[in-house]
Amino acid sequence: MTDLAASRNLERNLPDVSVDEAREAARHYFGIDGELRTLHSELDRVYELTDTAGQRQILRIANVDADAAVIDMQVSALAHIAAQDPSLPVPAVIADRDGNSVRRIRFASGTEHMVHVLGYLEGCTLNSAATAGHDSFFALGTMLGQLDLALRGFFHAAADQAHAWNLEKCGRFAGQTEYLQSTEARRIIDAVFQRYSTTVVPQLKSLRHQVIHQDAHCGNVLVDPQDPTRITGLIDFGDMLHGTLVAEIAMSIDADAEKDHLLDRLCATAAGYDAAYPLEEAEIDLLFDVVVARLALTAVIGSSRAALSPDEPVHIEAPERYVDSVDQLLQIGHREGTRRLRAACRFPEYCPLSASDAMAEAEELRLIDARHKWLGRKTTHFYDKPLHFEKASGAYLFGTDGKRYLDCYNNVPQVGHCNPHVVRAIARQARTLNSNTRYLYSSVIEYAERLTAKLAPHLDACVFVNSGSEANDVAWQMAKHVTGNSGAILMEDAYHGVTESIRVFSPAHPDTVMPPYLEGLVVPDPYRGPFRDGEPDLASKYAADADRAIRELANRDHALAAFMIDSAFCSSGVPNVPPGYLQAVEQFVKAAGGLMICDEVQSGFGRMGQWWGHEHHGVRADIVTLGKPAANGHPFGVVVTTSDILNAFIDKTRFFSTFGGNT
Repeated sequence: MTDLAASRNLERNLPDVSVDEAREAARHYFGIDGELRTLHSELDRVYELTDTAGQRQILRIANVDADAAVIDMQVSALAHIAAQDPSLPVPAVIADRDGNSVRRIRFASGTEHMVHVLGYLEGCTLNSAATAGHDSFFALGTMLGQLDLALRGFFHAAADQAHAWNLEKCGRFAGQTEYLQSTEARRIIDAVFQRYSTTVVPQLKSLRHQVIHQDAHCGNVLVDPQDPTRITGLIDFGDMLHGTLVAEIAMSIDADAEKDHLLDRLCATAAGYDAAYPLEEAEIDLLFDVVVARLALTAVIGSSRAALSPDEPVHIEAPERYVDSVDQLLQIGHREGTRRLRAACRFPEYCPLSASDAMAEAEELRLIDARHKWLGRKTTHFYDKPLHFEKASGAYLFGTDGKRYLDCYNNVPQVGHCNPHVVRAIARQARTLNSNTRYLYSSVIEYAERLTAKLAPHLDACVFVNSGSEANDVAWQMAKHVTGNSGAILMEDAYHGVTESIRVFSPAHPDTVMPPYLEGLVVPDPYRGPFRDGEPDLASKYAADADRAIRELANRDHALAAFMIDSAFCSSGVPNVPPGYLQAVEQFVKAAGGLMICDEVQSGFGRMGQWWGHEHHGVRADIVTLGKPAANGHPFGVVVTTSDILNAFIDKTRFFSTFGGNT
């Protein structure tokens, strides 16, 4: 026996127990008298036990080297699963006459073995189901995901098993492949183990771990023979351990003659698992490598046990076929395999494979054509050569060209792209409740309290809507209803949104024609405007244009209702507005009976060094509007105002926004 065999328990050493002894043990200790039929097992003696009433059970006599704590873990896990999710098709534990789940029995050979009895599960093995296809393996993955969800809170002191099938330790078999028949097979498998131990295993340590079944190959999965998409049983919990979740999926993948079929099976199983127990991105990206290692490990263990235990029944049929499966997956390659797994589990393809720059350009042209077809030919791009992004994180965007771009332009993700705190908050709420403000619930109130705490004390009431455009639309309605006036002033090149009412407040659009109830103000630009840096009273000179505009509106029978201002002057492109300018304009507005609507869609939430742009300019807002940064780029808007203004507006309009009240 080699050192490998001694250290890895590769000799099978099945219990020296006769069928008659096993039958007597079942009768005497468990009170079950019946006929036995021998079943295949790797290390134990396992029998189908049919009692005199025709009921079937499974009698398992453990290997003499089996650890009592490990057996206890298995039966405890079965009880835990039954309590957590009774719908899962796992065996029931049948106690002995004294109420014990496991019994230690001495047999005629003089050795003691741990014995337990489990309920029988109907069905045929998945590998014997003639019509098993994609849906069967999707169902298998779903069942495994549900199983691991049930096991998520389970732990046992014996879960840290170091048995031969531990996929986080299989790199130890590198250089230990002497029982494989061909030199080429040994070369392939040694290379797999070498790369796996140095490259993959260190990454596995950061993935989610828990107790898993880790032996759901097709011979341990039972299905309905008439409907192989219905999983009727999962058996053999002997290889349970504390391991990574991807090992659960990987161990369910058997060798297959056709490489595409093998990868299709893997994708279907992973997709099913993900549907029940969502996989993380890092898990998806390592799964292909773990499957390759699993197949390599099976080749080594199968060939070793065949050589070391030649008189025992065959454990793994034709282990060399697992080498063929490894070779087939290596031909597909990690990148292509992972691309298909990502697609199966609905993860985006960040940097697609391409054989040449020409192929990449062809794909880009195809995407542009599709964009024109489905989004309209006039949809604009920021750049003549469009940038194609499929992933972002923090301040960076990642192009499909493999480059990382620093995002100095985007004004949407206020706290960075894909901020994990925001993502978790959205996911938590989506799993809990998504309703509207005609029902009572706490989250919308809590958000309003936290938001208004960041504003001046008089701004104490909120209306939630879907966007910054809608927020400005509602703010304009409020101003008209509360003041009874119909006129507004704004910057002559402002942008405030796209609704029908607010588009005319956006003369930044070249085709915008301002109606008689609007009047634009000259931009307070000390560099290009009519009054320049160095002139005295610069703020007052520019602010005087507000007095002119208000009088113009009055002459057109449109008394002032509001001044709508983007306090960052983004569309104007003026970073150095003369200090005191907005305060001076505010005096004219208030004297005319108008309201200050401060559009904080772009300037709010700290972009100007203070929480709000209007605070930077020292003005008192009557209404504040918020948009995309309020939810870090997700469709959300807020109108914040005084209780008096909001209540007066609601009294007159009965305003309500269904989705604006979402959580």
